[in-house]
Amino acid sequence: MIDVAECKVSLWFTGDSLNPDELASWLGRAPAYQIRKDETYHSKEGEEMVARTGRFQLTTGWQKGKKLEHLIIELLDQVPDDPILWQRIMLGLSGEIVCGLILARFNEEAKLSANALMALGSRGLSLHLDIYDSGDGPVT
Repeated sequence: MIDVAECKVSLWFTGDSLNPDELASWLGRAPAYQIRKDETYHSKEGEEMVARTGRFQLTTGWQKGKKLEHLIIELLDQVPDDPILWQRIMLGLSGEIVCGLILARFNEEAKLSANALMALGSRGLSLHLDIYDSGDGPVT
């Protein structure tokens, strides 16, 4: 089998009490996207919306030719791995690794080692796989 053609890995945090400035300080990284609960934003169609909860995202962006596991580890290596910090973060927030996968063929694969899965689990992060067929058109 062939590795997935294109991947994007994002670290998402959500929660009503999410404070983007505080979270950025704890993680040592500015987010690619952030919003507080009840802030207004505009949808892709230009409609004004109100955020139902806070959200904070870090991302690798779309990458071709890189294994999914490498992108996950690359992203996690950019934030602290202190278990006490992760416990504090996860007390009031939900966190997950969101992986966008674009398949060029009908039979491609992505494999995660036990070490990568433990890195997610030790931080309290769930894994979300969002899989697309390349025939679906551009994915943002």
